[in-house]
Amino acid sequence: MAKIKVKFQPDGKTISVPSGITIAAAALEAGIYIDIPCGAVGKCGKCRVEVASGAGEPDHIEKEKISAEDLARGVRLGCRSKLTSDAVVSVPRTSKLQTQKILEVGVQTQAYLNPCVKKIAVTPGKALPEGFPEKAVKSALAANSVKDTDGLAEKFGGACTIVAAGDGLIGVEKGDTTMSLFGMAFDVGTTTIVGTLVDLNTGLVKATSADMNAQIVYGDDVISRLNFCVTRENGLRDLNHKVIGVLNKIIAEVCSDAEVKPEGIYEAVLCGNTTMEHLLLKVDPASLAVYPFESKLGPKLNKVSSREFGININPKALVNVFPVIGGWVGGDTVGVVLATELHKSSKIKLAIDIGTNGEIVLGDKNSLVSASCAAGPAFEGAHIRYGMRASSGSIEKIDYSGGRIEIKTIENAPARGFCGSGLIDAMALLVEEKIVDETGRIKDKAELLSEGILPALADRIIENSDGNEFVFTESAGKAISLNQRDVREIQLAKGAMQAGIRILMKQLKVTEEGIHEVLMAGAFGNYIRAEKALAIGLIPRVNVEKIKFCGNAAEEGARKALVSVDFLREAEEIAGKVAHIDLSMDPGFQDEFANAMMFT
Repeated sequence: MAKIKVKFQPDGKTISVPSGITIAAAALEAGIYIDIPCGAVGKCGKCRVEVASGAGEPDHIEKEKISAEDLARGVRLGCRSKLTSDAVVSVPRTSKLQTQKILEVGVQTQAYLNPCVKKIAVTPGKALPEGFPEKAVKSALAANSVKDTDGLAEKFGGACTIVAAGDGLIGVEKGDTTMSLFGMAFDVGTTTIVGTLVDLNTGLVKATSADMNAQIVYGDDVISRLNFCVTRENGLRDLNHKVIGVLNKIIAEVCSDAEVKPEGIYEAVLCGNTTMEHLLLKVDPASLAVYPFESKLGPKLNKVSSREFGININPKALVNVFPVIGGWVGGDTVGVVLATELHKSSKIKLAIDIGTNGEIVLGDKNSLVSASCAAGPAFEGAHIRYGMRASSGSIEKIDYSGGRIEIKTIENAPARGFCGSGLIDAMALLVEEKIVDETGRIKDKAELLSEGILPALADRIIENSDGNEFVFTESAGKAISLNQRDVREIQLAKGAMQAGIRILMKQLKVTEEGIHEVLMAGAFGNYIRAEKALAIGLIPRVNVEKIKFCGNAAEEGARKALVSVDFLREAEEIAGKVAHIDLSMDPGFQDEFANAMMFT
């Protein structure tokens, strides 16, 4: 296949790629990540670039998303436009994947130290402590052709260390290496990955690092990733390679920070949603892409060696991937339940983890039910005109008083769009000030004035034939607003969450008054304001004091399982105990969804 040269500006990178490659794929080859929230189907239109020549004719999607005037000056969609000859491509900052604000801290519940991996120093004449796995000791002696531990120590120059995982032998190391015993806990999200290095001798965190999931270049949501797997010849391999690469990057960073050698990490525990765990384990996720959306993973821990898994830690280390509950409710939800101890609660509690997908669990120690809701795409910006991830310049907080709107952006940078918490605040303002009616319709300016709305608010309305929009601020000559389509997308997302919660409440015959606590987990749940979520009906109408924020609870659950084998077993018990409710099969879901769409 013929090769062409492509230069990317303003980065100044020039690469040689096959003719016919998309601009986004060529950029990836150059190490430039173009933001493609919709997974390269052209739906979002956010991957705009400029190319003077060298691109093929625009397809029907580009013609739909880009005006004729912009097409004439070379504006194209990076995910759709194919390069046919040498080209210079300009990628604006607004089209690049931005570093996201990532939540690293969990709820930090108490955990007792009893790691799966243990070490014992061996010296001549020293008796082994009680409780150390006898089978592992016998394996160490047999592997080194010695009769007893004295002989083993002498063979290694007078001292050695036996490393055991459960009853199994990991290896024998020269000298006393007992102080070097570490593990890694990972929360592998669709958008972000958080990794924590833990000293298994003390249970203390040594370092934490986080990064964006590199699979995001193939789309923001799990549906895009699944489509990539199904439609591409090596899709599963490519997605696995991307996520393993990020895990290794995080491992290198925490080891550098803590001055720990990767060979000193003997165990890793990972949790993620159902799709992410399939991709981590290189298990074909095709069954998740079609009805009835069945997982090939079940309520048992997935155990593999680090060598097979592909992460750069001790080559004989253990890797445990959390079990899944069912359908789209995966190991990250198991982690949330384990961290918050929902399965031990004597009172009814509701746990909500709103990420790229939304998972909910309701119940107590006697009964737990769960479901998955498609809430994240809107709240993470994929379907919102000025929606974006939680990165520099995204509006994260909006306050209103006496006709004055105050906006706070991440890093106090010029406003570029709304992240999830900003969207909730924006929608709450529209609802609380009655700028939208109960159906979500943005009212006309004259209608608002007749109802006594302050002119300072009414003047922010822009009336269009296809629906009005409300301007929150202006930045760099651009009005940052929510239009009627944006409001509908938020309604769909909040409606799905509320309807899912209602179905679970019916399953357990629980009223809003009967919910003792609402536990908000995950980055999105940690940054939204409870009163704003209540205002738009995203969560049940409980007293605001009942709403608790528990941070990155999924990672906390993985960390608990890392420091204690008892919690690792508990993760399996949780996966087997929590019932999965398929909302699509519930006869009452559509009615609940229709009601939940309303702003009442």
